[in-house]
Amino acid sequence: MLMTMLLVFILVLTAGTLWFHGLWSNGITLINLLLAMLLATNFYEPVATFAYDMSPAATYFWDFVSVWVLFFIFFGAFRGITDSLSKQQVKFILPVEMAGRTILALWCGWLLVCFTTFTLQMAPLNNPEPMGAWKGPTDRVFLGFAPDRMWLGFMQQESRGYLSRSNFSGVENPKDTQAQLNIEAFDPTSEFPFKFRYRRVKYSELEGMTP
Repeated sequence: MLMTMLLVFILVLTAGTLWFHGLWSNGITLINLLLAMLLATNFYEPVATFAYDMSPAATYFWDFVSVWVLFFIFFGAFRGITDSLSKQQVKFILPVEMAGRTILALWCGWLLVCFTTFTLQMAPLNNPEPMGAWKGPTDRVFLGFAPDRMWLGFMQQESRGYLSRSNFSGVENPKDTQAQLNIEAFDPTSEFPFKFRYRRVKYSELEGMTP
């Protein structure tokens, strides 16, 4: 319940704030937001692997920290570029403006809900069921929807296409049908929710970390 309330709050706050920015600004924000999320998700694993090699003691933190740091870097860079290129807002007739700003504000809010839920799976939380969510690895945590798995599925598909990465881990996964291409697909065997639930369980068992 608490997780659902948090996600509803994020959706309402994001959509409500962006609604006042107008259709043109929201269109630019949507593009920036989506690109920043895609790139942050695609590249956080190599960054977290590098950080882990530098400081193995913080292994439970690096995934979560890396993905959010990359997101803010990419979003800030894209926002700065687009703001410098588009200094004047395009005006639309009132019905188009009102409908467009509402749809795009909700779209941005939904994207942020998907991304936030996905990253919370990686958060260094000492409870296998944080805020009452994920009693099972594949539970739907938002009003009958599973925004985290929607984002995971989208990223898995795109990481085999235009966001494909070289095999940075050096590990060949025999279950990955595209392993022979020497690319490292994102979560190729759909183990992400199970892996991070197991990690939360292990984290909660550490001395002094029991909730």
